[in-house]
Amino acid sequence: MISSKNKHNFKYIIELCLILFIVFSYNCSGIINNEDIENNSNVPNNTNIVSVVDYGIKNDGSPIGQELNSLVEKSFKKTLYFPAGTYNLTEPIVLPLDYTKNVNIIFDKNALVKSDLHLEALLKVGYSESYIVDRSLRQFSYIEGGILDCYNVDNGILINGLKQLVSLRTISLIKGRKTHIRINVTDDFKGTGSSDTKIDNVTIQGMSSNDDIIGIYIDESCHDCKISDTFIYGTKQAIITKSAGHIINNVHILSMLSTGGINYGGKSNYRQSEGIRVEKGGFYVFNQIYFDTVDKGIVVAKDVSPILLLDQNISFSYLDNFGTSFIYQEKNSNSSMQIKLSNSVFTVRNEDFTIFDFNVPMIGWDVKERFTFINCTIENPHLLNPYDPILLQRLRKTTSDAIIYTDISHFDTDWHVLGALVVSPYRSMLHIDLKDELTIKLDLKFEGDNVLKTFQSEVLNSNNEEFEIGYVIKDDFCLLLFRPRKEGNYYPIISDKLGNGSFMPPPSKDRHYRLNDYGVSETPFILLINN
Repeated sequence: MISSKNKHNFKYIIELCLILFIVFSYNCSGIINNEDIENNSNVPNNTNIVSVVDYGIKNDGSPIGQELNSLVEKSFKKTLYFPAGTYNLTEPIVLPLDYTKNVNIIFDKNALVKSDLHLEALLKVGYSESYIVDRSLRQFSYIEGGILDCYNVDNGILINGLKQLVSLRTISLIKGRKTHIRINVTDDFKGTGSSDTKIDNVTIQGMSSNDDIIGIYIDESCHDCKISDTFIYGTKQAIITKSAGHIINNVHILSMLSTGGINYGGKSNYRQSEGIRVEKGGFYVFNQIYFDTVDKGIVVAKDVSPILLLDQNISFSYLDNFGTSFIYQEKNSNSSMQIKLSNSVFTVRNEDFTIFDFNVPMIGWDVKERFTFINCTIENPHLLNPYDPILLQRLRKTTSDAIIYTDISHFDTDWHVLGALVVSPYRSMLHIDLKDELTIKLDLKFEGDNVLKTFQSEVLNSNNEEFEIGYVIKDDFCLLLFRPRKEGNYYPIISDKLGNGSFMPPPSKDRHYRLNDYGVSETPFILLINN
């Protein structure tokens, strides 16, 4: 039995241990609040933490000049802490390039950094103290917290791409009219090739998606950036990258009009907004990105050959009749991309929206299975462009498609589109099951230039059904058509027996598609007559 006195002592020990654990965990977390700084208590190595107001830096909105950068130069290997208040800069805060002289910055969550003057940037990271650095001494430097008012600056934060391992976290950049975060390199020295910049839990709020405003710009020779848990609102281009190797995860991109932005025509249009613009070949990983009311989700520059690995993305619009495409490559490009898109959701709000909007023969002639579109959901598929390559069986890893649902199985005597063949060097052996005991076998090849070569055609178990199979050539596609001589019920299922997947069914299974739905007005050629 434990005595009441011992019980009291035991309880005291447990409480003491708990307190010590909390203090230890708190100190190890790296989270520092105002009281810790100002009282110099409960802060490990507090001599390395400098509260700028203790050194005469004003936080009442009055102008701050050279005195702040003089403090930076006296604070190598230390962390500058900015308590709550308004810091009105007359020149950028400039941090050193040399890893042995790192200066970190922690802004209180209510610290506002601004400028009443036009500046190149509010913060310039890696622009002083040595342009020849020992990369064996690389270590993270960081900027954390605060609100950066970017209204009067070309860049909110300007990072020298030569300085690797810069971490931006828990920062709000607001009211930008140009670029909020720019990772840049000088023209005379390209550095290591990788900046390894890490952007985490950052919020960017531009003035308008109708203005020429950029959220994050990543220059050449600035590879291998990581962007996560970030919001980018009110920009025309959320992310522009001229280098590869980036991993972007859990980012919300939203087109919108903010106070003070340009509102063309008195309404929200954002007709030229872009989510991510890719201007360099190489690999990219884009996971869990929410493209919210963005005209073009991902734009690939002309003649650029990226490898895009995309999973769990969302494409949505809060506006009706809005949106052009999800992945768009600038026209007249023949570069060979690779796109692996999976487990994503697309809500189509505009007629002729295209998920894959680029040179279709690139897919038709692909022999390396560079493209996949797997386990994705499309809301409002009837609005989808009927020539969208994502309809290709080979991209979806399927070999069979039911064209319609059974409750709309009645066919009139007009021409009905069964689907399309994309230009391809491969033969297609198609089995068209129109209904039970009625199968059409087609062995053919679309060779472009209005040439469709038929190797074999056969009708099985027709039961005296009278119908025609026709086709129309349109650009890089051959439309396959069906017309019964008498109205009746049919349940078309198209199977690709060779498995090359050059066939694409109509976008939606809840309606009949006609020639005008595919922009065709010419009279079809007859491929097969059964009577």
